[in-house]
Amino acid sequence: MNYDELLSARDSERGTFSQLVIGKFVRRNVDGKYVNAVDIYDRLADNILFEEGLRQECKAVGTIKSPHQLKFMLGGDDVKGNTRLTLVVERGVFIPLSQLLYDTPSLVARNEFVNGIIRQAFDALKTLHAQGIYHVCLAPQNVLTRRGDNQLMLLSHGSYYLNLSDQRELYGDLESFVAPEVISHGAVDERCDVFTLGKFIESLYAMSGVPGSLRRVVRKATEVLPEDRYSSLEEMEKAISRIRSLRHTLFTFAAAIVVALAIVGAYFSMMPEQNDMEYVKPVAKESVDEFLDEGFDPVTELGFIRNDTATTLTPEQQKKLEEYEKKAEAIFRKRFEREADRILSKVYNSSNMGVGETKFMSASQKALEELTKVQEEIASQTTMSGAKSQLIATEIIEKVANAKKDAMTKK
Repeated sequence: MNYDELLSARDSERGTFSQLVIGKFVRRNVDGKYVNAVDIYDRLADNILFEEGLRQECKAVGTIKSPHQLKFMLGGDDVKGNTRLTLVVERGVFIPLSQLLYDTPSLVARNEFVNGIIRQAFDALKTLHAQGIYHVCLAPQNVLTRRGDNQLMLLSHGSYYLNLSDQRELYGDLESFVAPEVISHGAVDERCDVFTLGKFIESLYAMSGVPGSLRRVVRKATEVLPEDRYSSLEEMEKAISRIRSLRHTLFTFAAAIVVALAIVGAYFSMMPEQNDMEYVKPVAKESVDEFLDEGFDPVTELGFIRNDTATTLTPEQQKKLEEYEKKAEAIFRKRFEREADRILSKVYNSSNMGVGETKFMSASQKALEELTKVQEEIASQTTMSGAKSQLIATEIIEKVANAKKDAMTKK
């Protein structure tokens, strides 16, 4: 028995791994050569609507220009020579992602692997959306990987089978990965793939739990109502990037403060012990000059100006717009700096000097999530773009964290 035959025999013993949505993925010996094939389930092969969708997909698959798309065509008999509906898939060694994770469970502990798979999923789905195609079910059992480099590969896409009267019959045990509106024959758009991608990310962390940097994103992506999710994959991807950027900034200063506290602790441990009562003068509360109370409403005064109409403004209107934008930025800076000072005070204070690094990092993670939520809320109230508000928020966090670090070091 050669290596390919050994792999085929082993894989056949784990039949559940090769159960795709539309059929069973097999490697078949034809004239001494192994061919990849998908034997369509009998319950689907007898459905006229399914066969019509499958033939449409076979015609369209050649036009999908993506490194993550497997090519296939109709044809072939099963291993016993019986005529049945079968797909012949391009050559190569491919295994379901669920089998890869079963064979090598340690992969989920490698950030480069998990982040790479998630990035590939985003790229594959965005390419499909550009052509009006939705994958619908991104379950690990329904996703293949290429042996050797773990390249994520997709085969069949659910949007070709939306005309089936019973979607539960199509997805079976994988229904939890499918957006509710698909099952109930509601309106289907990009948000159905936002849902299944959120479930996909959640499944990758099934054993360890979704990390804090992704928890809020996954929760929003998998909301039951489509309007409560991200409107597109691009919006979801930007949310992940924004949270990771803020997380990196906060953790950088967290590491710096831990080092500073260690140095300060070592210094004071060599000093004679003093019993003087420590008196901490309360910080004077800033007088808050609320712009909104003075009649400035960014929604009514700034409005939502489309990019294609902004260039048609008169010089006077353009000047007024710039003044309003500066005023909105000033509101955002003042309100976010106040909130950042309040939130970071929970992390950078004298009571945290003696705690361990793990507890300190946990407090930092909670502060990061709260800062992200506050940034999004204030940005929406002042009609600022996400990118600009993120840049300003990062600058303010750095400024406040530096000030608190200096204050603690001097103390």
